[in-house]
Amino acid sequence: MQTIFVLFGSESNNAADLADRTGFALKKAGFEAEVSDMSSFDVGQLDTLETLLVVTSTYGNGNPPSNAEVLYGALMARTEPLPSLRFAVCGLGDTTYDRFAQCGKDFDEKLGALGGARIVPRQDCDVDYEEPWQAWLDAVLEKLATMRGGEPSVAPTPTVPPPTPQSARPSTAKMHAPGTRKNPLAAYVLGARPLCDMASRLRSDGKISAKETLHVELSLESIEYVVGDSLGVFCENDPALVADVLRGLGMTGEEPITLVGAVHEGAHGGGAMTLGEALSAHLDLHHVDARLYTACGLPKSPDVHVIDLVLAKTESPDAQTFAACLRPLAPRTYSIASSPRVHPRQAHLTVDVVRYEMRGRKRAGVASSMLADRSPKGTELAVYLQPAPHFRLPQGDAPIVMIGPGTGVAPFRAFLEEREATSAKGKSWLFFGTQHACDVFYVDEFRAMLSRGTLTRLDCAFSRDQEERVYVQHKMREAERELYAWIEAGAYIYVCGAAQRMAPDVQNAIIDIIARGASVDRDAALAKLRELESAGRYSKDVY
Repeated sequence: MQTIFVLFGSESNNAADLADRTGFALKKAGFEAEVSDMSSFDVGQLDTLETLLVVTSTYGNGNPPSNAEVLYGALMARTEPLPSLRFAVCGLGDTTYDRFAQCGKDFDEKLGALGGARIVPRQDCDVDYEEPWQAWLDAVLEKLATMRGGEPSVAPTPTVPPPTPQSARPSTAKMHAPGTRKNPLAAYVLGARPLCDMASRLRSDGKISAKETLHVELSLESIEYVVGDSLGVFCENDPALVADVLRGLGMTGEEPITLVGAVHEGAHGGGAMTLGEALSAHLDLHHVDARLYTACGLPKSPDVHVIDLVLAKTESPDAQTFAACLRPLAPRTYSIASSPRVHPRQAHLTVDVVRYEMRGRKRAGVASSMLADRSPKGTELAVYLQPAPHFRLPQGDAPIVMIGPGTGVAPFRAFLEEREATSAKGKSWLFFGTQHACDVFYVDEFRAMLSRGTLTRLDCAFSRDQEERVYVQHKMREAERELYAWIEAGAYIYVCGAAQRMAPDVQNAIIDIIARGASVDRDAALAKLRELESAGRYSKDVY
């Protein structure tokens, strides 16, 4: 059997991580496998491939992730058949979007339309993707093993039924390595401090900044990480919110229910528990599953949480039905903001505390409010490592450009600490952005790094301190000649932060800077950026 190609399209590294693990499982099963970023794969290579596995996320409401755009466009425009190709697709998505996992669906449909044969039916994964991905991988490995034995068993099924709710899927993985999502380990809160104290939050207009951002330090005895990695944190819902939901349901929380499958191996193991336990640690009380509208006798409506449906319900589901209509409470991932060389057996996080009001009710982010309000020193948290092999510092002294507005600065604090600890001599340039000058995170540390030469240049964009909005991409354009010179000198470019607007705006700025610097059109500049991406010189960690 020829080498099996595993292609990934990824915006926030989840699909990249699953692709790497897919490749590892293939090699462990005795197959030759190559894992590749879609940005470095030419559609013409499909003519010579025998077996292709696609693992891709979906960006926004149905679009391909940025590293998949070129391949996606070329494949959708292709008309030449692929009769010798066999393939399987695993798509990641979020069922709260109308075009759930659409990119995976598009790849699957087009490859099939070109004559490719499905090894197994496409798998669509919701936000809690571990078990469905594992089931897909197990099925792929089984089919490939049969094919290797000479038995024809390719399944050319042209349509795929809607995905089974993940809470109904049995776990197919027998063993999970410690420190992974399915087998998290304990971390303990060492402390937390505001990155902008009240005295420094006085804005230029005399008002107090509403920004609330924490630096959280965790004791991490059993997990080894590399700068650039992220840490997943299992969270629990606010007890006050759980109490309000139970009150709205007219229940006590002692009602027995059964959850099939566990959020993680260490949390009750799934199975029988009380409704109160399930609502506290296992079930999402923010994102609303479509089934809950039906159970509560209500039409779909935007901008609601579970509590809003409970309070407005015209029908009263029983405890088991109600629990079955809720989505799993997914862990939250945070870019690690520390170097293990500088902070042995610790991991630091940069956490924006989310608080707002909607429909006359105060709301808060699940994990951020837990860390801010309900996690004093000594609190035990269940955590796991999410590696980011495509978001790594370069070897040696290559220059680096780091673009990280808001909490996107977190991994770059780690990068700079690591460079200082290893005495790396390469130049470094940080673009940071926030709403007000009083909200600059780690300002004292960065000033010290500037004075020591670890940080060569720091450009800050404050979007709300003047009438005209100023963002990091504006600061990049202001310095375009020098920034282009850094790129030509071999600089590695890193982007971390919001995927929806910031990342595309920053990418467009880089394309324009390359186009003007090299005196080429935007298409040629985009091709140059794709070359940088393929060479590992343009990396993103966006969410």
